[in-house]
Amino acid sequence: MKQNNRDFIKVVHLGLGAIPVPPGDVAAGIEGYIYQLTLYLGKEDCIVHVIDIKGGEQQKEKRLQSSAVFHEVWHPPLPARSSSHFMQHLKSYLLSVVQANIFALQALFILNTLIKKEHIAVIHTHNRQTALASITINKLRGNPAIVIYTPQSPFGLDKMKWDKKMINFLEIPALKWADHIIALTPAVKNWLAAEFHLKPTKITPISVGTATDEIEKFLAEKTAPPHQSKIILCSGVISARKNQLSAVKTAQEVIKKHPEVKFIFTGPVSDTRYFNSIQEFIARNNLGQWVEFRGMVPKKELYNLYGDAIMFFFPSTAEVQPTVLMEALTYGLPVISSTIQPIIDVVGKNGESAVLVDPFDIPGMADAIDRILDDNSLWNSMSEHAQKLGKSFSYELIARQTLSLYLELIERKNTHIPKTT
Repeated sequence: MKQNNRDFIKVVHLGLGAIPVPPGDVAAGIEGYIYQLTLYLGKEDCIVHVIDIKGGEQQKEKRLQSSAVFHEVWHPPLPARSSSHFMQHLKSYLLSVVQANIFALQALFILNTLIKKEHIAVIHTHNRQTALASITINKLRGNPAIVIYTPQSPFGLDKMKWDKKMINFLEIPALKWADHIIALTPAVKNWLAAEFHLKPTKITPISVGTATDEIEKFLAEKTAPPHQSKIILCSGVISARKNQLSAVKTAQEVIKKHPEVKFIFTGPVSDTRYFNSIQEFIARNNLGQWVEFRGMVPKKELYNLYGDAIMFFFPSTAEVQPTVLMEALTYGLPVISSTIQPIIDVVGKNGESAVLVDPFDIPGMADAIDRILDDNSLWNSMSEHAQKLGKSFSYELIARQTLSLYLELIERKNTHIPKTT
């Protein structure tokens, strides 16, 4: 742990788990983010406590690498999938609510003890239920800590309709009552401020990071030269907002000129009906030779795919901040992605590392892929810029930005609250 002239600050992180979970759990991205952030905060000026769900051997192995103190709570198991599209979504939604509420309730007791015994300075929460629980217990304790909330839900950045407002009704008090909010991109900051009528000064954009040290180690140990296959990789949860059907339709156009390429999709199936419609399109158009869905893959296999692929294809229509996109950049993969603002916030508009196209413009996306496949100098230039950009999102840098915000908020709080003798 790093030593300097400042006192250590004590921080509690709460979320539905803080460790990358075994394949099949769709929440792995968020949990990986919490784990990596707390790992690097522990290397700076923080004594970190993490309130976490119970997990398996993978979690235990990861925890050994961290200086954080983990406090486990129980959570209910995932239900069996239903053949009914409506029932599947209803069960998934109801279970997520139950899990979050049970987690928040159990976390209250642990958090109360930590505030009392450890003199916690910052409580950093990552879902609306734990945000409200933290705000409540902190208020009952006389507001000794600062409550920071990082909303992780992919709302999209359009005006919320009544049904989304009803489903996400807890978001409003969580955002309004938290002391400060971290938005994962500037676009999300602007949207939160407008949609929930928040002061922009209450929101600080700090991005998700990438595990650049893991990636650099993997590339250093890789015996074969990277990016030698003809794989175009598309990774993400299989759902309509990730837009894999448009990606498959684009593949149909690309293989007319480049039959040597293969499109590989990774990620768990979130929407069975949507996935079935994709499979029907593949079968109807005889695309099985060029399109493969591998489901949720272990991290090592995903890293191998990043290393072997020649391009990353990500036509998503709604994001907070896509971890897989940032990992692909760190591997030096040229990117074809969509023109939504959170992606623009990551890659910019200059086209140095990514070509951005309307996510439903099939000919436009196919043309962008063809241009990169046909031009080695363009591929090399984009790969170089992608790798440089990816490294700028290292968790070491993100943790330092987060710590700087903690210290700023603590100083601001101490300035406005007179000390008692």
